[in-house]
Amino acid sequence: MPDDASAQNPPPSFADSIGPGLPLTTIESFIAALVEAGPEVAEHMVRAAQELLLAAQALVSAAERNLAEQRRLRDEEAADAATAPASASASASASDGEARASDAPTLRSVDEVA
Repeated sequence: MPDDASAQNPPPSFADSIGPGLPLTTIESFIAALVEAGPEVAEHMVRAAQELLLAAQALVSAAERNLAEQRRLRDEEAADAATAPASASASASASDGEARASDAPTLRSVDEVA
């Protein structure tokens, strides 16, 4: 028996199993296409979804490492500021009022962060 829609008794599809005349949602259409395409396509899609999840996990891990590094640097700066002698701020000259290059925030390359 031919396996096309013009056959006398075509095989039931996913769309027929949910009820005649009802429009499919996007998810239902996607599932119907996977079921009709065969197990190889479904397996390929599952593997692709797993790869996307791994990529998302890598991005989240990198962001967490970056935040931990920023917190560590901020805590070190706060500890350094707390241990600095109070007399140093009292004897500061007017020229120290300008921002020094070492005190200004600097941009780091992506390779240093990762």
